[in-house]
Amino acid sequence: MEQLEPTTLESRVRAMFAHKIAAIVRMSNAADAHAACTCLIESGFKLVELTLTTPDALDIIKTLAKTSPADVLIGAGTVMDAFQARAAIDSGAQFVVSAIAETGIIRPCREAGVVSIPGAMTPTEIVACWRLGANVIKVFPAGVIGGINFIKAIRGPLPEIPLWVSGFVPARDANTYLAAGVQLVGLTTELFPSETILAKDWSTLTEHMRACLATAQTSP
Repeated sequence: MEQLEPTTLESRVRAMFAHKIAAIVRMSNAADAHAACTCLIESGFKLVELTLTTPDALDIIKTLAKTSPADVLIGAGTVMDAFQARAAIDSGAQFVVSAIAETGIIRPCREAGVVSIPGAMTPTEIVACWRLGANVIKVFPAGVIGGINFIKAIRGPLPEIPLWVSGFVPARDANTYLAAGVQLVGLTTELFPSETILAKDWSTLTEHMRACLATAQTSP
């Protein structure tokens, strides 16, 4: 029997699960945000999420989607409704993430072949989002609602739902979360030392990000 080629959506999900570590960019300055995204890509990150709370986020996403290497996936974060999801998709986002159980993002993502990742904080929210067709569920803020022990606890009754953890999740714990059963780990604050950003020392920032990624990939 001839095997069918995977859809763009399936390919993107597989690529995300293969890369495992995502970077989340949330800044108050558009120029710094764009520069930081560029540093992330240069440092080796293949999954870069820019939150829509960042000024001019859609314009930055549009530029990154056009200029980034083919193996880098650019996503939109803190997406609050279907309208924002469509705007992010139109700008070139390949995955769409929400911090809340906003199931309105799921349909426009599926129609466009884009990965939908609504947020959840309880087992009930996780299952509700999954049943409505989300590709991955973001457990947020994972680090303050029980961390790795929370993931281990919900993996018993919910063994098959793909999970992304972020929110007070340090790079050194990434592999422990992955071993506990999550598919994706999102890193944020520690990637962006304020003094380095303030100095616009992008080469130092790139090396710092590279070190964080190495820690996330090799930590016990």
